[in-house]
Amino acid sequence: MNKRVAIITVHECPLASSEGKERGGINVYTFELSKALSRLGWQVDAYTRVQDDINPRVVVVNDNFRVIHIESGAHTPLSKKEILTTLPEFTRNVAAYIRQHTLTYNVLHGHYYLSGIVGKLLNEIQQTETPLIMTFHTLGLMKQLVARSKDTDDPPERILLERDLVTYADTLITSSDAGKEYLAALYDAPENNIITIPPGVDTNLFRPIPVSLAKKHINADTHHKIILAVGRIDPVKGFDVLLVSLKMLLRKYPGYSDRLCLWIVGGDVGQNQNEWSRELKKLDHLRKTLRLSATVKFVGPQPQEELPYYYSAADVLVMPSHYESFGMVALEAIACGTQVIATDVTGISPILKELPQGHIVSANNPLALAEQIKHVLDGAPHVPATTEAIRMFDWDTIAERVSKVYTAAAS
Repeated sequence: MNKRVAIITVHECPLASSEGKERGGINVYTFELSKALSRLGWQVDAYTRVQDDINPRVVVVNDNFRVIHIESGAHTPLSKKEILTTLPEFTRNVAAYIRQHTLTYNVLHGHYYLSGIVGKLLNEIQQTETPLIMTFHTLGLMKQLVARSKDTDDPPERILLERDLVTYADTLITSSDAGKEYLAALYDAPENNIITIPPGVDTNLFRPIPVSLAKKHINADTHHKIILAVGRIDPVKGFDVLLVSLKMLLRKYPGYSDRLCLWIVGGDVGQNQNEWSRELKKLDHLRKTLRLSATVKFVGPQPQEELPYYYSAADVLVMPSHYESFGMVALEAIACGTQVIATDVTGISPILKELPQGHIVSANNPLALAEQIKHVLDGAPHVPATTEAIRMFDWDTIAERVSKVYTAAAS
C-alpha cells in the first residue's frame, strides 16, 4: 500500500515554535507525530492556514514530511469563530493544491473539530471517500461544563459540528480512557470506533539536566524552590487556583516566603501590558490582589528546546486544570525527572498514579493543592524516570499505534 496521509491542522501550525507563533499541545502533537510517521515510511503532508507573509508556503521538514500553508482569510492569526467562516475557502484551496500536484491520500487525519470539518468537506468537493481519522484534542461539551468565563472563543455551533463528525469519521483517536468515555456518553460515539492512544514525548530532548545548570540557563535564583506551571493562559488551566493555593501555602508556612517562587510559562508577556490577553490581565490582577507580585513570575512561550531547562530547574510542575484531555507538559516534566502534581480530571492522571513522580489532587481545591505542593517540596525534588515507563510514550512507539489505525482504515 502506498502510505500517504494528509494531516489537517487548520488553526494550529506544526511549525509554531520555529515560526514565532504561540505553542500549544496540538502544535507539538502534530509535529512530533508527523516526524515519527515519516520515519515509518509514511508520506506526510500537514495542511495549515497561512498566518503571515514571512514564512514559506511549503516547508520541507524531511524527505517524507512537509508542512503546506494554505490561503484562508486574512494572513493573520484569527479567532476560532473567524476561522470557522473561512473553512470553505481553505478546503477549496487544499483541493486545488491536491489536484495541481496530482496527490492521492490513503487517509485524512483531522486535528480538532475545525480540521475535521475540512476533511469532510474535502471528500465532498473531490467526490472521494478517503477515510477520516479524528482526534478532537478537546471537546466542546467538556469545555462548556468547566467554563470559567462566559467569554469564549468557541462558536455556538461547535457541539453540533462535533456530533456530526463523530458520526462521519471512520475512527476516533482519543488520548485517554476518560476521553473515550466522554465521546461515548456525551456524543453517542460507538465504542468500537474509538481508540485510545496517548501523546508521546521526545525522549532525546526531554531528559534530566543538572539543577544548577538548568537554573543558570533560565536565570533563576539558585536558592529558590521553583513551582512551575506551563501552558496557554486559559481559564480551564486553573492557574487562578494555583495562585490562591500559593497564597495559602505561604500564609500557613511563612518559612517559605523568601525561598519560594512560581513561574508560569506560556503567556504572551510583552512589555506593553495593554496588549496582554484578557485572561493574563486577570491573573496579573489576582497576583497583585494577593500580594504575590514578587513571588509569581510570568514567562513568555518557550521553544521546545528550552523547556527541558525549565522542567529540570523546577522542584515541581503543577497542572491545576479544570479540564485537560491529556496533559503533555506533565509527560515532558516526568521525562526530565521532575515531580508533577495534576488534578484528577486530567487525562494523564491514571498514568501519574503509577509513577513515583506523580501526585494527584482534586480539581478546584486550593487547600488540598497547597498541602500537596508543601508535601512535594519537603521531599526529594527529582526522581529519575524509569526507562521502561518513558519508553511506552516514545513518539516512535505512539506512531506505530497510529500507523496501524491508518492501515486498518485504508484497507
